[in-house]
Amino acid sequence: MGEEESFSVADTSASGTLPVSVSTAGGSRTCRKDVTVKFHLMKAQVVAHAYPRQHTLDEVKEHIACKFQVKSKFLLVRQAGAEVPGHRRLDELCVSEYNVCDLELLLSEAAREENVQLNLKLYYRNLTLPDIITVRIAGEDGKPSRDVVVEIENQVITKPFVGGYINKQNNIEYHHAFTQTGPPADRLAREGTKFSRDTQTVSERTTITTIPRTQAVQHSGLDVAERKVPDGQCRVALPYETAQELERRKDLVGKVILIQRNFRRMLWQRLINKSAAEWRELQKQQQENEAGAQSSKTIAHNKTAVARAYPKTNEEFDALFAQIHCWKENEMKLIREKYSGAPKIAEMNILLDKEIQLLNGVERQRRAIRREQLEEVVERQLVKISEPKRWVGYNNRIIEMETPQTQRARFLLLYYRRLKIALPPSAGGDPQEHMALLDELSDVIVQENHPATGELESLLQRERQLLLCHLTVEDLSVLRKRQLTLLADIIRTDPEKAREKPVTKLCRKCKKLRPTHAFTVHTRQRSADVCGQCTSLLGSTVDIAVYRSILRAIRRDERKRGSLASYAFIIQENDIKHIVENIWHGHSVISNDTDRADLMLPRWNVAQDWSPWNCICLTEQETRAHLKLQRLDRFYQPSVLKEIQSKHALARSVFGQLREIDQEFTESGDWWQVGLDEKMV
Repeated sequence: MGEEESFSVADTSASGTLPVSVSTAGGSRTCRKDVTVKFHLMKAQVVAHAYPRQHTLDEVKEHIACKFQVKSKFLLVRQAGAEVPGHRRLDELCVSEYNVCDLELLLSEAAREENVQLNLKLYYRNLTLPDIITVRIAGEDGKPSRDVVVEIENQVITKPFVGGYINKQNNIEYHHAFTQTGPPADRLAREGTKFSRDTQTVSERTTITTIPRTQAVQHSGLDVAERKVPDGQCRVALPYETAQELERRKDLVGKVILIQRNFRRMLWQRLINKSAAEWRELQKQQQENEAGAQSSKTIAHNKTAVARAYPKTNEEFDALFAQIHCWKENEMKLIREKYSGAPKIAEMNILLDKEIQLLNGVERQRRAIRREQLEEVVERQLVKISEPKRWVGYNNRIIEMETPQTQRARFLLLYYRRLKIALPPSAGGDPQEHMALLDELSDVIVQENHPATGELESLLQRERQLLLCHLTVEDLSVLRKRQLTLLADIIRTDPEKAREKPVTKLCRKCKKLRPTHAFTVHTRQRSADVCGQCTSLLGSTVDIAVYRSILRAIRRDERKRGSLASYAFIIQENDIKHIVENIWHGHSVISNDTDRADLMLPRWNVAQDWSPWNCICLTEQETRAHLKLQRLDRFYQPSVLKEIQSKHALARSVFGQLREIDQEFTESGDWWQVGLDEKMV
């Protein structure tokens, strides 16, 4: 042949076979190394083909575009994420040791606009195998591998002519099909039967066509001679029946209608039973939900009643102060309506005396609870200091380590507890044991390097002198408290480390330096400048626990939706109070319900994160219905939508610095200590 022909095949399997092309020129064949190009398509699809090394990338694109039946301008070829120029040859690209080059075949933006796709069915339909391939055989016993040229012989099966026919109208000739599938095995097992693919055979059999008994037949208008029948069973002919009479007698249409009517009745009854079961299930679920809501309200009411009767936290005492304030406002309103002049002044004085008595009683209870909690807090701190150091080590085992500091704290904690429960001789204690305890404690604290050791030693010496005067427990209580305070301070102090000064800030109202965690925080302020004690002196006129429950419900919903970056985790109870009272004016948008315990602030647009300008004030039942809505403009009137938009604009102007506060919380180190520690009453 005058021109050179090349045949190649690409190895797309996991084996390391090298692609080799065979060239024939003038009847001789020579093997030449080619490059196998693997085109990685989208959806993890790979197509491979072999090309000569001197081919450029433009020629490769033209060939692969013909295979996919698309234009080459729509194709993009990349390698390692970078587009490869079209003038580069295949031997210049990064080829592995097995002559394999990996390229990414993508579609351009113009192809996507014209809806051009790479169809693998077209590629494999146009794919032809070469007549000669090269197979590499791995060597054994250290011998090198060798290449074997394999020639593919493609011969069609010669099928015999088994007949056919010709269409006389269009003279198209049709041949009978020839198959290699033989007859079934059960037919071959019969004796005396032979089948062949080249011949057609017919098997004959004898059957009985006469009936076993005499039977009459129907006839009409035929003169048939009477014949005798044999003795035995004989059926008597019935009167002749026409086809119309037969249809009326059988009444197939009526029976079908009856079956359909009964079937529809059965389906209707089944649907009614199913709907009734669903209705009963919904009723049961509704009753359970109502019972759960009622029980939760009852539990909340009981907790509120217990908290008002036995308050312990700052929030519970604030609720009492708010209740006293509401009572005072109602009483003043009644006095203004009933009295005037001197009687009004007298009633106002009486009301003022009652308010002072109530406030004094709440404050006495508050101070008593604070003293009890202070002792518990000190005890927990000392126990925590005396515990060994723990961490998780190898194989998730908890490792404990005793340090000299923990041993010292545990040793001093024993004397702290003994001194706390020790009774003087006047209260029934043993005088010798009590004096021995004071002497042991004096010997122990002498070894400590702390500024308070001298003062504690003087207090212990003073107690020895007072015990000689036979004083009671009440007389020594103040001295004992001072001793316990100094001993606790000695236990807390690490002798090897210098005392670290706490980070303090100046309060704008009381002009005192207080730790940063003692300042109140809310997202509408620029800096924390008023301490919690000065804030509590102002008196709470609203029960903040209601707004705390609203904030907890918002954060619970945001956690369920996975929106952990929402503004709900930055905003505080005072901000929720401002939103409910000043923006939504303390009532529901739909029902105008003013019960703060039943109000909620769900999302306005459920698809977006919660924010002060993406919420709506509704009751609990209205919230459940609102969260199921898809198109808000179909269910809310234009006037309501306009009002809600104005509320959102107001909230956006009030909380405009919320994004800056978010950045302050996350980037600044000062905000992390403001108002984040647990507050004691």
